Amino acid sequence: MIMQNKMTNLPQGWEWKSLGEICEVVMGQSPSGNCIFNKDKNKDLIEFHQGKIAFSDKYINKSDFVTSDIRKIAKKNFVVLSVRAPVGEVNIASEDIAIGRGLCSLNGIKINNEFLFFYLLTLKKYFNDNSTGSTFKAISTKTIKETKIPLPPLQEQERIVGILDESFAKIDESIKILEQDLLNLDELMQSALQKAFNPLKDNAKENYKLPQGWEWKSLGEICFITDGTHKTPNYIKTGIPFLSVKNISKGFFDLSDVKYISLEEHNKLIKRAEPEFGDILICRIGTLGKAIKISLEFEFSIFVSLGLLKPKVKIISDYLVYFLNSCFIEGWIDNNKVGGGTHTAKLNLNILEKCPIALPPFKEQKKIASYLDELSSNVKNLKQNYQMQIKNLQELKKSLLDKAFQGRL
Repeated sequence: MIMQNKMTNLPQGWEWKSLGEICEVVMGQSPSGNCIFNKDKNKDLIEFHQGKIAFSDKYINKSDFVTSDIRKIAKKNFVVLSVRAPVGEVNIASEDIAIGRGLCSLNGIKINNEFLFFYLLTLKKYFNDNSTGSTFKAISTKTIKETKIPLPPLQEQERIVGILDESFAKIDESIKILEQDLLNLDELMQSALQKAFNPLKDNAKENYKLPQGWEWKSLGEICFITDGTHKTPNYIKTGIPFLSVKNISKGFFDLSDVKYISLEEHNKLIKRAEPEFGDILICRIGTLGKAIKISLEFEFSIFVSLGLLKPKVKIISDYLVYFLNSCFIEGWIDNNKVGGGTHTAKLNLNILEKCPIALPPFKEQKKIASYLDELSSNVKNLKQNYQMQIKNLQELKKSLLDKAFQGRL
C-alpha cells in the first residue's frame, strides 16, 4: 500500500493532493434526543446515523437537526467515514442521510467519489494510528484534511473505478457463496447430531421415546459439576494459562488471546476446580452451552464463566460433548437460562445439574462418537479450506487496491 509518509513515484499525470484540497469535508453533529424519531410516514424525516457505518433505523426531522446549514446532511453518493467508535470504516450513502458526531461526510470537488471511497478503504490502519483520545479514539478534521491521496486525471479515475467495481463484485459474490458453504457445513453437522441421537425429533422430553437400551440421566447423575474462581486473579505477562468463555466458545481451545496467572495462584485455584485430561468444559455465562473435551495435556485454571464436568460413571466423553452441543440441548438451555437481553445470560450450576442427557449403552456411545469424530474431522477440513479461500479473496481485494493506487491496474 502507498504509505502517507512515503511520496512514492507516481505515473505521469498523477499528483499528490490532500483531501482538504479536493473534497468538501464536513463533520457530523449530535442533535438533542427529542429530535430522533422512529420511522413515521406523516413526518418529513431523514435517516440519521451516529458513529458507525452499519446504517441504523433512526430518523430525524431535518429542520430540527440542521442548526447552521444543510451541510450536516450527507447526500446520496457522498462518502461517509467513521471518525470514532470505530475509526476508519467507510461507506457510500445510498440516500440522503443526517450524520452524527461519529461520522464525517466527504464530497469530491476534483475527485470521483467512488475513487475516493476505494482509496479510503486502504487507510483504516493509517487513521487508527493517527487517532487520539483516552476514552475512545477519534480522528480530527485536521488529520482528515491533511491526508494525502495519489490523484490521476478524472478519466483515469473513472477507468480504475470501473475495474474495481467489476472485480470487487465478482470477489464479493464468491465470498458470499463460500460463507453460505460454511453455514451449510454447520447445518450438516447439526443434522448429523440429530440423526445420531435419533429420534430426537421433539424438544419436549415427555414426547420423546428413547431407543431400547437407552435411558435418561441428568447431567448431575453422571458428572461432578463445578465452576472456576469467582474472583478475577492477578494477571502476569507469562505463566499458567487462565481460561474463560472466550477461550473455548469457538468449539476449540483458542489460546491466541489467553491471560496468565502465577503458579502459586494456580495451585490455590485448582483446589476448587482441577481440569484434567478427559474432563469437559462448558460455557455457562455469556455464551451458553458450547462444550469441549479437555484433550490437551497442559495445566490451566478456569474462570467462573466456565463449568467443569468430571464424569463419575463409565461414559465416552466425546459422546457427551456431542450431545451437549446438539440442538436438543441448545433448546433446553434457552428455556432454562437465567438473564439475557440487557442482563448477562447465565446457566446456574444447580440448573446445569438437571440438564437431561439421553444415554445409550457404552458400545453405542463409542460407535456414535466414532462416526461423529470422522464427520467432524471432514467438516473441519472443509471449513479450513473455505476460510482460506475467503482469506485469499480478501487479500486479492487488497492487492487490487494497492495496484490501483500505484498506477499499475
